[in-house]
Amino acid sequence: MKAPSDLIFFLGDKEPSIQGASNSLQLLIAQSTALQNIEAIRARCQDPLLQPLLVSADQLAIESDSQREYLKALAAEFLVIILLGPDQSHRVAEYFRLGVADVAFPHSSDKELAAILERVDSLADSRDQKRLYRRELEKTNQNLQESLHLLKQDQMAGLEVQKSLMPESPLKFGDYEISHSITPSLYLSGDFVGYNFVLGRYLLFYFADVSGHGSSSAFVTVLLRFMIGRVIRKHQVQKDYAALAQAPEGLVESINSQLLATGLGKHLTIVAGSLDTETRKLRYVIGAQQPAPILISDGQARFLPGKGKPAGIFEGATWVVEEVALPESFALVLLSDGVFDLLSDKEIVDKEKTLLKYLRTSSESLDKLKDALFIGDIEDPQDDISVLLLTRGM
Repeated sequence: MKAPSDLIFFLGDKEPSIQGASNSLQLLIAQSTALQNIEAIRARCQDPLLQPLLVSADQLAIESDSQREYLKALAAEFLVIILLGPDQSHRVAEYFRLGVADVAFPHSSDKELAAILERVDSLADSRDQKRLYRRELEKTNQNLQESLHLLKQDQMAGLEVQKSLMPESPLKFGDYEISHSITPSLYLSGDFVGYNFVLGRYLLFYFADVSGHGSSSAFVTVLLRFMIGRVIRKHQVQKDYAALAQAPEGLVESINSQLLATGLGKHLTIVAGSLDTETRKLRYVIGAQQPAPILISDGQARFLPGKGKPAGIFEGATWVVEEVALPESFALVLLSDGVFDLLSDKEIVDKEKTLLKYLRTSSESLDKLKDALFIGDIEDPQDDISVLLLTRGM
């Protein structure tokens, strides 16, 4: 705190009454700088939070609401010490409630004045610390806002990259139509789908859900797109019908080893499949994906069999390829586990039953399927919600 000679004494419109003041108080007042009005004080005061302002209670009445509000504002700006008269001791609490730093009486002794200045000094230190903390907080908030702005820009750019890697939807080939929808919980999604018709006969598709959320999970979806795309291009260029007839054999094993090699600590659940459009033979692998693929035909819905570990956790893991003959007219639905959040049932078994009930009559198109699951009504989902629909003759 400033030395007593640096105290500011606010005179006001008339000379303050200091009759009966002790020698110590008289000396304190004499050493103070006297200024006529608050504007002059602001002009002279180097730091209002640290330089005390000594004010006579006679010059600063608190009889009305406006007067009390004025003192409250003044006390918030300055370290106000009120000089009370001998008959004003009953107003001490009221002045403190209005925020003054301290009060002094004309008969205050040297020891009492020293204690007052010590308390004011402590309050000045406290205000200075709060001001420093506020500045640091404002700077931190500014840096945080700038970082969030950059992150949002990065995520929006990442979203455009993800969109560019998504397949055309819907995609038609003869009597078959495949389409998808992804509703991300953040800008970027950890869900990813891919599908394309190869060599005029095989429909290859995959449906993956990467662990976690945000940029790191989205990066794995991009990596997954290139890993699988490289395998498909190789079969196309070599016209390897034999390998396509056995697809997706070995695919998840390859993804598993490459994910482990990245060291990202990410894993994914996946359904990868291959449909021979001439024989309607579907071969697929399930890697811990829930819910399981749903087949709808003749008004009935059922989960396809199969299970397996997630990819990216266990070295040397293998996955069993399931095989099923599809009917002439069918819908095959793949859903990410985010869809469970849309169902009111508590147990997973009950949620799965509800899914079958909803989808058995609402899977002719992607729009009807989304309406049945209320996906279109969700603005901020807790988890990514993804759908892939493959139909024939529906």
